[in-house]
Amino acid sequence: MTSRDPLTNLFAKNFDKPSDLLCCAFGLRDSEIDTYFALMSGEKTVEEIAEMIERDRTTVQRVLKKLHKKNLVKRKRETFDRGGYYYLYEAISTETVRTRILEQLDEWYSKTRKFLLAQWPDRSD
Repeated sequence: MTSRDPLTNLFAKNFDKPSDLLCCAFGLRDSEIDTYFALMSGEKTVEEIAEMIERDRTTVQRVLKKLHKKNLVKRKRETFDRGGYYYLYEAISTETVRTRILEQLDEWYSKTRKFLLAQWPDRSD
């Protein structure tokens, strides 16, 4: 699966599982969706996620950076006893994601309705 335009075939789209909505609402790819769901069971390191989703560490780091930028994951900096640090990642709550999707949907509906009522040609054929 690749990143999709959020409005492509919107009216024909059937959402069968939460990952379908994540893809549509946030433009996520399979690896990003897999990473988000791997974090649903609690905070994890990059290495733990990489093992769970069977991707290499650099791919997971890149994916986590994207998910963090989209505010779908939180990260917490932990330090090693001998110096240095690492991050623990955690998915934001499903309730927060659901609320954000509903807000996007409400905003899209409002803008589309305004457009249709104000801008759509009023011409009969």
